[in-house]
Amino acid sequence: MRVRAARADEAALLGSIAFEAKSHWNYAPEVMAGWRGELVVRLDAPERRPAFVAENGGIVAGFCQLELGGEVPSLEHLWVRPACMGRGVGRALLERASAVLTELGHARMHIDADPNAEAFYRHCGASRDGELAAPIAGEPDRVRPQMTLVLAPQAPPSP
Repeated sequence: MRVRAARADEAALLGSIAFEAKSHWNYAPEVMAGWRGELVVRLDAPERRPAFVAENGGIVAGFCQLELGGEVPSLEHLWVRPACMGRGVGRALLERASAVLTELGHARMHIDADPNAEAFYRHCGASRDGELAAPIAGEPDRVRPQMTLVLAPQAPPSP
C-alpha cells in the first residue's frame, strides 16, 4: 500500500468513496441524502486542507483530509472503501495525517467521529473528550463522539 498526496482531479472520486463508506453503516437513504453535502471533498486549498490517498494495486482504497485552520487541527475526512476495511488502510492514513501534523509542530488532532468509527479511533490511541448531539430519524439519542489523538513527538535529529 502506498499513501500519497491527493490530486486536485480526484475530488469527485474521493467524495464517492466517502459516500460509499458512510453508506456501509446502513444509514437510511433519506439520512444519507441529507449528508451528501457534508461528504463532498474539496481539494482546492491543500495548504489549509491537505489530503492523502491510500492506493493498493493502483486502486484508491481510502483517503483522509486535515483541516489546519484553528488552534487544534482536525481530521476532516477519513474514509475507507468497505471492500478494503480491516486491512490497515485507515491506520496508514491516520499515521500519515499524524506525521504531517507533528512535522508542522502540532501536539494534538481533533476528531469529530461517526459513532461507528469510535472503536477504530480508540484502537489507534484517540480518547473521547465529549460528544455532540446528532439525532437522525430512528435514533433520537444519537451522538457523535468528540475525540483527541495525542501525536507522538518527533525524535530530535541525530548529531
